[in-house]
Amino acid sequence: METERKSNMKMEDVIDVMEQGATIPEEQLEKLKGDPDLMKTCEDVHIAAHLLRQQREDFDVEQRLEQFNHRHSLLRRQKKRAMIRKLYVAGGLVAAAVIGVVFFVHPSDSDTLPEPKGENILFAANEGESVPLLTDSKGKQVETARYLEISEGSASAVSVTAKVREDLSIPLDTMRITIPYGKDYTVLLPDGSRVKLHPGSRISYPTRFVGSTRQVSLSGEAYFVVAKDAAKPFIVKAGNLFTKVLGTEFNVKTCKEQGSLNNEITLVEGSVEVSSAGSDSSGSPIRSTRILKPGQQAFYRSSGTAMLDVRSVDTYPYTMWRDNYFYFDNINMKEMLLEIGQRYNMSVVCQNKDIANLRVRFIAERDSSINYIIEKINGLGTVSAAIEDGRIVVR
Repeated sequence: METERKSNMKMEDVIDVMEQGATIPEEQLEKLKGDPDLMKTCEDVHIAAHLLRQQREDFDVEQRLEQFNHRHSLLRRQKKRAMIRKLYVAGGLVAAAVIGVVFFVHPSDSDTLPEPKGENILFAANEGESVPLLTDSKGKQVETARYLEISEGSASAVSVTAKVREDLSIPLDTMRITIPYGKDYTVLLPDGSRVKLHPGSRISYPTRFVGSTRQVSLSGEAYFVVAKDAAKPFIVKAGNLFTKVLGTEFNVKTCKEQGSLNNEITLVEGSVEVSSAGSDSSGSPIRSTRILKPGQQAFYRSSGTAMLDVRSVDTYPYTMWRDNYFYFDNINMKEMLLEIGQRYNMSVVCQNKDIANLRVRFIAERDSSINYIIEKINGLGTVSAAIEDGRIVVR
């Protein structure tokens, strides 16, 4: 009787927290920090609520609720099932500060990857520089302190400010910052625009913006928050895509896959104009321009027809990584392990061919220790991960 009474109190506490909305009072946050069980329940409800709202997936709500109830014995009774329905409605508003890790795994119905043979290296760590590499337009390495101010924000995040060169006696030049693996970097550009760069990415920018536009080039992945300047549009060149904005937020990603260079522009706020520059099989130029609305993604693949495509997407994964979280929603485990390897700059070796057919949902703070991440991977029960000789080995 006493146990059931405590369980009921716990559920009432969860409802109280979840109904606070997007802003949770300091008192409630302190209560969460001091009650791991309550925090974990809130985390699970938040993720379950978000997943249930994904209209692009075909699933049975009752079945998902039953699965959730099965995981939490305190929800087995019909009365508690009614409570979780109430939590489902409020769950999408819980603050990101209480999110931990939740996994859902199932075989992929499509996009099956080739089976690894023997020891498959998914990611090879970079044992070189652990600080950003700065080069000029001639490719010559320059003294970082002359052009950048670097401050460590946390164990995984670093802030970089590009020094504004107002002195016209200093030649205008294009600088390129190469971000090392192992940390996320946020760069403040000379015009005040802020760019969060994924480990291993590169951005080129002028020491000062002159002329009628502000243009930068990107290789890798970055989240842009562009400073408003109606008289001087901001342009991002990524592969064959050019994104033109006046002031807004969007994510840019370039990657190579099976010999093709893929470029993605995902709009979170405002409006952007995306243009592609390519050619058809005969070599004739192909140009396409599209205007994106929030929640849309422009996609360009260099192989095949080399045409610009636009599709609707969930922007949650892009805002979550911006806010310092890993967030993988129905992603192939290989892709998840690759990003984890890049974030921690640790080689990832796969000895389990079954991961090619596994898809995962995974959330964790990017500041989490690698041991914590390994523990959660092992919590899947379908793979075994360990750190061996400084590498992440998955069996």
